[in-house]
Amino acid sequence: MGGVDRMDEDIARYRVGIRGKKWWWPIFTWLLDVAINNAWVLSKKSGSTYTKLEFKREIASTYLTKYGQPGKQGGRPSKSKTSITSARISDELRYDQMNHWVIEVPNKKRRRCAGDNCKSHVRTMCMKCDLGLCIPCFRVFHEK
Repeated sequence: MGGVDRMDEDIARYRVGIRGKKWWWPIFTWLLDVAINNAWVLSKKSGSTYTKLEFKREIASTYLTKYGQPGKQGGRPSKSKTSITSARISDELRYDQMNHWVIEVPNKKRRRCAGDNCKSHVRTMCMKCDLGLCIPCFRVFHEK
């Protein structure tokens, strides 16, 4: 077998199997596979005993340890006895009774009401707290 046939066989053995909607994605993954295959062939000629799979895993683990970032914690926050809004705004600001005004949300977008046990989506907010609040919840939200 010639060099091109050997390369095609080696690439097909552990091909990157990510499908995408972009037309160039298969070309990009093929270029990565060719570069990794060429590096593996060179390392074999220099005396390395890695199999192709071990070689690819070693490359991946090296890049992940050097450039990887831990993932964000996903999901919704748990519903505990403390209010979710208390974590977003300090009590000193919330209960200071100064300059809390009801204004319309910019761009007429809707926000979820920050009042306890209120599920409404409103277009009004507190100017100082920057939280969406419906009119009935506004006074209750700012009182202890």
